[in-house]
Amino acid sequence: MGIDIVNFYSSYGSYHNNLVNKAIHLVCIPLILLSAVQIMNHYTFTIDTGCCKLNIGLIMLFVLALVYMAVDFLSGILASSFYISVTLLLNQHFANADEAQWSHHLCVATTFQVTCWILQFIGHGVFEKRAPALLDNILQIFVAPDFVFLEIMFFLGYKPQIHKACQVQIENSIKQFRNDKKQK
Repeated sequence: MGIDIVNFYSSYGSYHNNLVNKAIHLVCIPLILLSAVQIMNHYTFTIDTGCCKLNIGLIMLFVLALVYMAVDFLSGILASSFYISVTLLLNQHFANADEAQWSHHLCVATTFQVTCWILQFIGHGVFEKRAPALLDNILQIFVAPDFVFLEIMFFLGYKPQIHKACQVQIENSIKQFRNDKKQK
């Protein structure tokens, strides 16, 4: 039993309908997640399992994988595989970093965080003309990385009936939002 993909995706999609805002999010959301996990590497415990070193960031990615697969199995597998693989590669790359490299790593990850968040707020304020979804539901932060994959997959023709149902619900939600805004 999964999560209703139409309602779940549409609740996110109604905040991301402008093409420029979508493009910003397609780039920034993966960078925000990956840089957040890298920042966590600096401030959390590490457990050496032999095959990899587990930390809070990697554990969080495994939990998110379950959520993503509950929304849509294929996109969940693809999204989770991407985020976990990149994280493991970055973790391996910086496993034996000296103090200067480790400090630079934190600086770069933090710069990605700040820059991407600013770009997303610009995308919402300037192009979407609507507050970010996370202001209505903070949990959107955790599911947005899967929505990036669904967005790309829908664009490539994945599950066209579901995509169409999502688009109808998104359009209705945006109309409702605009009507409510006019009435205020």
